[in-house]
Amino acid sequence: MISWWIDEKTGSAIPERSGVIRWFVVEGDKIVWADTKKELTDKDSTRLPKSFSFIASNIFDNKILLERDPGYLASLKALSRFEREQLLHGNWNVRPTSGMFFQRSYFQVIDVLPRNLTFMRYWDRAATKKTENNDPDYTVGLKLAKDMNGIFYIADIVRLQESPLQVQNAIKNTASQDGVNCKIGIEQDPGQAGVSEADLLIRMLSGFNVKPYKATKDKVTRASPVSAQAEAGNIRVLRGHWNEDFFKELENFPDSNHDDIVDALSGAFLMHTESNYNFEAFIKM
Repeated sequence: MISWWIDEKTGSAIPERSGVIRWFVVEGDKIVWADTKKELTDKDSTRLPKSFSFIASNIFDNKILLERDPGYLASLKALSRFEREQLLHGNWNVRPTSGMFFQRSYFQVIDVLPRNLTFMRYWDRAATKKTENNDPDYTVGLKLAKDMNGIFYIADIVRLQESPLQVQNAIKNTASQDGVNCKIGIEQDPGQAGVSEADLLIRMLSGFNVKPYKATKDKVTRASPVSAQAEAGNIRVLRGHWNEDFFKELENFPDSNHDDIVDALSGAFLMHTESNYNFEAFIKM
């Protein structure tokens, strides 16, 4: 609808076209544009053209908002790179691509975790065993810690391509190793089958702090908050054998064949922040 006003190479509004009025009619599924109303009616007098214009603007044009809410600009700058391009810089053509959400350089790798951390482990579950002829989704349990200063630590990742029974055993054994002080989040699939499966896992994990989450929002939207924290340098990674798989998948998101680590990271991050975020409301938006 607004492509005439937007530079197809940069995605930004073309300044000299801002505010220019054009005319259009809809014929079937096609929009027919013209520079004047007369141009359309001369070809067919029964046409009833409508006028349309696009006026380019950004946050700096809204002086009243900036005066009333000085923190709004800071909030925009704290968004993920993808969201900043959309909402701060007004890039109408930006699309989620590899490297836009996560880069290896965002993360500091550490050898020892600090003390006094709060731990959460989020499970993004799959239930197909890998064979020579397939490459199914992974079950991923990502353990994310947070300190009192708001710094996050990726402490461990469990990753497997196994049958439902083996996945259940892995979740139960990992919970025993993590201990009761590590809260567990389980992604609940939609529908009654997902509810029943989540209930079964909760009963299996009796004695642990476990909660199901319905992840119905798209993956890019869910990953954006933790992407912003990573870019700001607020996430550390504990050195481990899983590091290379972690970095490769994150850097290739959302174009990789697998995004289960990203899903688990997004879920664990939102578990930590649900005192500020209403997590279930966020993912149901």
